[in-house]
Amino acid sequence: MDTEYADAIANYLRGREAAEAELKAADEAYRAETAALTAAADTARANRDAADHAAAEAATLVAETDKTVAVLWRALGGFVGHRRTGHTPYGHAAGTEADAAAVRARLSRAARLLDLARQGELPIEAPRHTEITAAAVGAAIGAIAVALAAWILGGETDGGEKAVRQALAAVTLFAGVATGPVALGAWLSLQYRVRPRPTQTVACVTAAVVATCALAGVFLRGM
Repeated sequence: MDTEYADAIANYLRGREAAEAELKAADEAYRAETAALTAAADTARANRDAADHAAAEAATLVAETDKTVAVLWRALGGFVGHRRTGHTPYGHAAGTEADAAAVRARLSRAARLLDLARQGELPIEAPRHTEITAAAVGAAIGAIAVALAAWILGGETDGGEKAVRQALAAVTLFAGVATGPVALGAWLSLQYRVRPRPTQTVACVTAAVVATCALAGVFLRGM
């Protein structure tokens, strides 16, 4: 009888220990799962906050881009004509990805290029054939200077007036040579939005000097 009672007590204790172990394991599993879910929720909230921040940054960038593009487009239209530029483009191109700093850098570079264009200093070069045109400009202005000098020296004058006219004619010839590069620069600025290269300036001045000397020797001899 005592043995049966002792065995029953032992079985009860073993069962209670097993139940407590199961309860403990279930509690630990619950706590671990709860911690994992909490961490996942925190990560999801952090990702959501990052996405919201990125969306706000993207919206700000688009607004800045549209505003800057509108200003640059109007300025460009005033520079080259609004009929050439057309309507102002808005919005970032679909399907493209760009870093915010890179987009702002491109806009800043566009603004700098527009400033250079206003001054005739675009970082490009005019076509090579403009050396020939530069020489033609110099020769034409030299011929005009000789024609003007011949007109100044024309007619009968006394000694004093003749000396004044000769001095004025000489100044006209030198001014013609100096005017060549100025006219060339104005033409290149209007035609190509660039400034003359050294070779173009040399070609213009050389042609002006040669034309002036040659025509002056023919048409101003004896005046």
